[in-house]
Amino acid sequence: MAESIHTFINERKELWLKDRIKKAENESAIAELQQQANDKFSLNEWLPDAAKRVTQLSMVSHPSKFSHPSAKTSSVIAKVEYCNDGYLRSGNVDYSLDVFGNAAAMDVFKFLSLALTENLTVLDGFEKQDQELKKLIAHAELDFDNLSSEFLKIKATDDSIKTDHLVKQVYFPVGEAQYHLLSILTPSGLITRLKQSVDAMRFSEETKQAKESRKKNEHHEVGYSDIFDLTVTGYGGTQPQNVSVLNSQNAGRAYLLPSCPPVLEKRTIRLPKADFFAQSLYRKNYQDSFIQLHKFMQLDLNNIDIRNAIKNIIQFVIDQILLQALNTREYAVEGWSNQDYYASLPKIQRIWLDKVHQKEREENSDWRDELSREVARWILRSYEKVISDAYTLGTGELLDVKQWVENSLQKAKEFF
Repeated sequence: MAESIHTFINERKELWLKDRIKKAENESAIAELQQQANDKFSLNEWLPDAAKRVTQLSMVSHPSKFSHPSAKTSSVIAKVEYCNDGYLRSGNVDYSLDVFGNAAAMDVFKFLSLALTENLTVLDGFEKQDQELKKLIAHAELDFDNLSSEFLKIKATDDSIKTDHLVKQVYFPVGEAQYHLLSILTPSGLITRLKQSVDAMRFSEETKQAKESRKKNEHHEVGYSDIFDLTVTGYGGTQPQNVSVLNSQNAGRAYLLPSCPPVLEKRTIRLPKADFFAQSLYRKNYQDSFIQLHKFMQLDLNNIDIRNAIKNIIQFVIDQILLQALNTREYAVEGWSNQDYYASLPKIQRIWLDKVHQKEREENSDWRDELSREVARWILRSYEKVISDAYTLGTGELLDVKQWVENSLQKAKEFF
């Protein structure tokens, strides 16, 4: 415990001496500087000085200086409970508090952040009245309670509500012609955790090895993940420490994940709510077939070639309808038609389109008779809708097409 504290203070002493010794004119001046350093950076001198300077710093969860380095607001520590709501937000992510204030006093925060043990920092030691830390302070002939009271001021809650015109602000409607003016602050700990996670994903040793294996076209057991279209934004320019400690640790860089709306593709499969023929089939998709059919029907000829051409066109339409039904069945989860949302779907269509009814389709042939009639009726009606001067087709044509549909169902087992 004492070792980490002594090491930190000695490092500060060496930095203080480095520039001054260069300017020293003789050995006597160097010896005097070393004596000053020993006095200045002894525990009983440096700790009380640090305790005075800690008031220049504030611990926050949402620093205001990310909007503008000169912005000054209340010190905000968001205390939000965890909720399994699927949002990446304060309360749902465990992250360290940030610090902002006088950059010249940041060494105090670094001291308070020193690890005394694996799970205990110097600040935690003061807060939890750690006995080992107490012994160290007592050995330096200092008052532990007084130092603790001063150092813990860095976590003091600011009850004032102070914003700044340099902070980004949004008018949020709360009623008729009434608004709250919201000051938008940055969750620096959250964006730091995000950066750490992305960097670990993209630049860890395991990822480097996996990328090297890919480059050599070699197998890698784990592989790697990546995030594309990342945007890097900067805070603080060449002085990131003027924004906050975490921003300085991140070299002023943060990641923005892409939040563009998804590019949606039109679904080719649509589950019918009330009628497969009205909601899953589109007459425009069969328009070319109906136009060709009408051209053959207009010919003043009646021979086997014409009749076969007409039958082949209708058969093609039948096959496309049955294929659409098969795709619908394969696309949907078994039992989908039993949901209340699809309660209006006719029973015969549920048997036809839902995997859960496979046994009934195979053992009972009554559904094929009724379904064949519905398919034939849709084909004839669609022909009449698509073609403006269509011929009027009656019962005879309906029965012929129905028979072709039923034959197709019997021949193609998968359509069951």
